Amino acid sequence: MSDNSGYTIKKELEQIRYRRHQLLIICGVNRTKIIQDITRELAIPRINLSLKLSEELLEVPVARRSRKVSQLVDKLVSESTGEILCFEHIELLFHPLLQQDPMRILENISRNKIILVSWNGHYANGRLTYAEPEHPEYRAYNELEASVFAID
Repeated sequence: MSDNSGYTIKKELEQIRYRRHQLLIICGVNRTKIIQDITRELAIPRINLSLKLSEELLEVPVARRSRKVSQLVDKLVSESTGEILCFEHIELLFHPLLQQDPMRILENISRNKIILVSWNGHYANGRLTYAEPEHPEYRAYNELEASVFAID
């Protein structure tokens, strides 16, 4: 990697295993390249979460989908190998019809495995946001059980 961001994130991945929640969120406009480099270098599996969830949810009746999301994410994590897993394209977790708290799901799964997340949002002044306030998928988190890196 060409800058200190990659080095800093790799060091955090080494340290995070000693925490209750082993969740590392990377956000910002330049996150994709850094995540690709890190996952390639460390052989971390990358999962398109929205794609995997949508494939599984197709078989679930609409009325029961909101109750299955967390269970399906748990299944993805338990079926993965290695001690670190990278989730990309997490948009489906925010869909209003699924009625989920995406951060809670991510925190819960990070108790047993290191989870690296590509977050399509912003982090500033201790506040992590997803989407814009007028958007139906908007979320803002002030208190996190995660490490967050903003790569701009």
